[in-house]
Amino acid sequence: MDVTTEQHGGAVIHRVSGRIDTGTAADAERKLTAEVRQGGRVAMDMSQVAYVSSAGLRVVLMAAKLAKANRGAVSLFGLQAPVREVFTMSGFDKVVTIRDDQASALAAVGG
Repeated sequence: MDVTTEQHGGAVIHRVSGRIDTGTAADAERKLTAEVRQGGRVAMDMSQVAYVSSAGLRVVLMAAKLAKANRGAVSLFGLQAPVREVFTMSGFDKVVTIRDDQASALAAVGG
C-alpha cells in the first residue's frame, strides 16, 4: 500500500494504491487519519486500491469517525467494482461518503 498526498484548495487528496489489509492497516491508519485528527477535509482516491480487508474497512471507519468528532470530513472516490462491493456488502457505503469522481468527492468535503 502506498499513499501520496496533495493539497487541493481547502482539502487534502490522498491517492491510495495497492491493498489495505492486515499487513498495511497500521501504516494506512497513520497516513490516512493525520489530517482528520485536526479537523481536516480529506478525499481519498481509491482508484488504484485492488483489495480492502476488514482491517482496511476499520481504517476507513476510523477516519470517518475522527473526521466527525473533529468537525472534519472524509469522502472516498474512484472505487473499483470489487472494492465498492466490499463497502456495499458491509454497509460501509451508508457510513462513509462515496462518490464516483474527484470533483464530487471534493465537493462532499467542502474542498
